[in-house]
Amino acid sequence: MTKSCARTWAVPVAVATMMLSSTVAQVSAQIEISGQVDLVGTVRRDSLNLNQGMRGDNPFNAVRLRMYARHWVTERIGIFTEVLYDIETDVRINGAYAVVNEIAGRTWLNARVGLAPNIVGSFGLRSTYFNSNPLIGVPLVWQYRTNLSGAGTSTATSLSSVTTESGRGLPILYDSCWNVQWELLGERGAFEYSVGMTPGSLSNPNRSRAVPGSTWLARLGVVPTPALRIGVSGGHGPYLSTPAPDDGGVLPYTDDPSDFDQTLVGADLELQGGRFVLTTEAYMSRWTTPLVPDDLDAVGGYAEGRLDFAPGWYAAGRVGGLFFGDIVTDPSTGARAPWDRDTRRTELALGYRLAREVLIKLDWQRTTVPDTDFEQNLFATQISAVF
Repeated sequence: MTKSCARTWAVPVAVATMMLSSTVAQVSAQIEISGQVDLVGTVRRDSLNLNQGMRGDNPFNAVRLRMYARHWVTERIGIFTEVLYDIETDVRINGAYAVVNEIAGRTWLNARVGLAPNIVGSFGLRSTYFNSNPLIGVPLVWQYRTNLSGAGTSTATSLSSVTTESGRGLPILYDSCWNVQWELLGERGAFEYSVGMTPGSLSNPNRSRAVPGSTWLARLGVVPTPALRIGVSGGHGPYLSTPAPDDGGVLPYTDDPSDFDQTLVGADLELQGGRFVLTTEAYMSRWTTPLVPDDLDAVGGYAEGRLDFAPGWYAAGRVGGLFFGDIVTDPSTGARAPWDRDTRRTELALGYRLAREVLIKLDWQRTTVPDTDFEQNLFATQISAVF
């Protein structure tokens, strides 16, 4: 290229570079970037297995980092993403969804599509949007893995011969793995609603669509006063996974996996009074299975309280449990037994805000199995910083 040609191209290239830089700067300014890091130290790490999720996630893992990006494309359309790093697992996109508000000019009609938080109940929204989990752990009903296999291999014998080891099978609900879903939601007066659909089920969310079919989800809430929020919610859909090619692709039963469903109904309540907040959730879940004639029933829930008792200080506690229905374990005698062990958990925490963006928690968690001598205690300290 001659010097004259170079001079000819220099001006438009410089102008284009300046315009591109200006555009990138404007877009960057419109994207809200934030993050949160949680550092945890524990005593009695043998108790960590009872907090282990389906993907190796654990709220008591030593290092967890979340990065958030939010961008409003227009006044009504927004895009939200979350990337999660857990020291015990790989980096993953935990959430990525779009929000469209006031569809067709109706303030009560909004939509959300993508990897989004669970519609059911209140804990998913509290732990996601408002970071208002005053403790470190997750309620049993939202995390504890039962002895039920997602592959349809569970029998009456395998279900009744359970241990207290975690990492076994499916939970009742699962908060740490957002699924692809669409959702319509909104508020009208004192009422709020949400209805949607997701592949798989509440207990077996699977982004790879290994679970055939989809689950319908819904929640209806009422806020009669700013201090009281009540809701009922539920879901119904198939939960069994199709076999992976590495497993030979053969089902352990002759029926179609989509013939077996999980049905869940529940209620949630939040009550605020001065410096005290009470939150509670309760659920009933039923699974139908190919190799067990009886339906598998489970009931779970928790009550959680938080008291801000001094500037920067709070105390919190949560009590909850899981309780399992009986199934026939010996057809010849008609003997019946629970299909998993009832489990109870108490968790207490003391929190202090070191700075506006830095919170420290001292946490004790106790898990027991009624009518046995099983007991596990976990002591932990967490420093959580928002940036």
